[in-house]
Amino acid sequence: MKSIACYNMKGGVGKTSSAVNFAYLSAANGLRTIIWDLDPQGAATFHFGIAPLQKAKLKKLVKDKKMIKTLVEATPYENLSAIPAGFEYRNMDLVMEDSKKSRKKLNKIIESFAADYDIFIFDCPPSISNLSDTVFSTVDYIFMPVVPAAMPQQTFLRVKMYLEEMDNPGAELIPFFNMVDRRKSGHRKIMWDNKKAFPQIFCDNYIPARADIERMGMRQAPLHTFAPKSDAARAFADLWKELRARTKIQDPSGTLA
Repeated sequence: MKSIACYNMKGGVGKTSSAVNFAYLSAANGLRTIIWDLDPQGAATFHFGIAPLQKAKLKKLVKDKKMIKTLVEATPYENLSAIPAGFEYRNMDLVMEDSKKSRKKLNKIIESFAADYDIFIFDCPPSISNLSDTVFSTVDYIFMPVVPAAMPQQTFLRVKMYLEEMDNPGAELIPFFNMVDRRKSGHRKIMWDNKKAFPQIFCDNYIPARADIERMGMRQAPLHTFAPKSDAARAFADLWKELRARTKIQDPSGTLA
């Protein structure tokens, strides 16, 4: 099983829309997929039309891998399950205070799902915290959306440096450009500069800024369920194919991407 965190320290960069669409595309490829919405805002939970958790006992939730399995919800889509968010998740950072113990607990949780799922996706809250450190040290990959603008660019550099300075980051950082407007010379320049400065790190494919993606919230659904022929849907499909190739995610037939 592959474990993936969709993460950015900065909010408003399309992290959750990316996580939701990646989860849907993974399941559509025949991969048994589960997404855990760790963000107390619960946007991924909302997009799948699932009720948020009520009064979750966080310490028991993290410690008891049997309990967390009782929280798994089916989504309307084949091969795709979700663990919904709860507002209590705002205190998850306190539960993850002991990094070594927390890492072991999260590892055990992921391992407990390995027999039933091929892909485990975390939709992480936009912060640097004990929770994010635990996730970084546990998952295989971090998929990071980056808007090609000055402040998101600084955030990317900060996160990249932070991961390099961690004792045991564990995960490989794979950034991709999101909300791209190629009419803007600044967007084109930042994309070009990053490709030159960080060869073979940024994905070749990117996600354009499109109203169809913003409509996901109104539809409470992944993009491909209501606008499958849109250029945004094609962009996500192409990006997911590239990510699968880079991470060697195989479909059930053993085929890469």
